[in-house]
Amino acid sequence: MKSVNEKQKKYMKEQKQAIYDDISTTFKLPVFEDEFAEDERPTDNHFFLIVYGDMRKTDSPKKVRQDIYVVYTSENNPDVDSNTLDILTVVSKVKGIDFERSMRERIKKGETDYYYDRVTIIFSRSLQKEVTI
Repeated sequence: MKSVNEKQKKYMKEQKQAIYDDISTTFKLPVFEDEFAEDERPTDNHFFLIVYGDMRKTDSPKKVRQDIYVVYTSENNPDVDSNTLDILTVVSKVKGIDFERSMRERIKKGETDYYYDRVTIIFSRSLQKEVTI
């Protein structure tokens, strides 16, 4: 099979590694990509999950956009909003990554009266693709 989009694949891999490394080193919390087994979930509900979303077309036939979801989960933390600001600042520093918006939720812990926070911070990136005619 002919190799296509090799330069862009390398760029995507570099972005992915930079996002993971920057979150890990800045916040010193577990970071998972795409999913994790239930037995891997930290019991204190303090962790990150990075999910790479769908690609969609743009006005340019040479470009696509992809959403990146950084999910920050935190329990008993009064600084969730300020931490969210720090997260979006750190990830936005990665070349080619743009902040879009965030969504904050309060999640009930099972059948208890306790809750934890889950903030999904949505970023996007523009990717070049080879155009074949």
